[in-house]
Amino acid sequence: MQPKADSFSRYLPVDTLAKKWGWNLMDAGRQHIDPGAPYPGIGHPLGYLFGNDGKRILDEYQVIFIATGSGTFESRSHKKRPIQAGDALILFPGEWHRYKPDPNTGWTEYWVGFKGSEAKRIMTSFFSPDSPVQRGSMGAELIRQFDRLIHWLNQSVPERELILASQIPSILSFLIAGQHQKTSSGDGDALLVRSAKNHMLENLSQKTDLEQLAKSLGTSYSRLRSVFKKQTGFAPRQFENMVKLNRSKDLLLSGKFNISKTAEALGYSSVFYFSRAFRKAFGRSPQDWIRQHKQ
Repeated sequence: MQPKADSFSRYLPVDTLAKKWGWNLMDAGRQHIDPGAPYPGIGHPLGYLFGNDGKRILDEYQVIFIATGSGTFESRSHKKRPIQAGDALILFPGEWHRYKPDPNTGWTEYWVGFKGSEAKRIMTSFFSPDSPVQRGSMGAELIRQFDRLIHWLNQSVPERELILASQIPSILSFLIAGQHQKTSSGDGDALLVRSAKNHMLENLSQKTDLEQLAKSLGTSYSRLRSVFKKQTGFAPRQFENMVKLNRSKDLLLSGKFNISKTAEALGYSSVFYFSRAFRKAFGRSPQDWIRQHKQ
């Protein structure tokens, strides 16, 4: 997928509701730098510019995806190295870094900056300042996710900040998935789990027949369950229920689905069963959860 060449950026104030959510979008955009052009481009606040020594320190996390071109990167924890299209730069707050495109190639970058309690938990669990440059195998999907984020930045809808914040873990998940796919593509167990996950995610409107799924994947259910739990920490049914319940939040927030339609869309046999599962997972009923977020 070819990235769009035009540049776009937004810098946002801290949002109280998104802060409670645990993910707070601070800034995001797309920047195209022609060969030989100054870097960064115009329109960025002073706090985001690089110093005379080329270094910068932020008080937020950032992910920068290099869609085209090449350049260099260096940080306090990582020596200077070349980077190229398909690389993602992972920046941590308080960690000095410097990077720039090669004047012979320029580059197109997508970026997102964020904070939050959940953001901190995920970033410290899955990423490290010692490995700030990652190259996965899902670059086209990452570009689609960034373009989707930019789309919502241009919309004026109720609770836009929550919608924007929800895009951040999606970007991170594709980054992690791409890295995992690259390093374990030859791992039979990883392929088995990935195939099972894909089936569940593509069929959220129904309850998966796990015995039949295992058979279609050429294994027994007992092996699928064992391998799945070893790699994810969840049994297959637990994983499916967790995904459905998290998806139910998106549907309920959209305003297009009431509780009954949400339960039906996600394959629950009744509103009662859905409400009971929701309360068990999130500590409150769907009605109370909706009421809180409306307030």
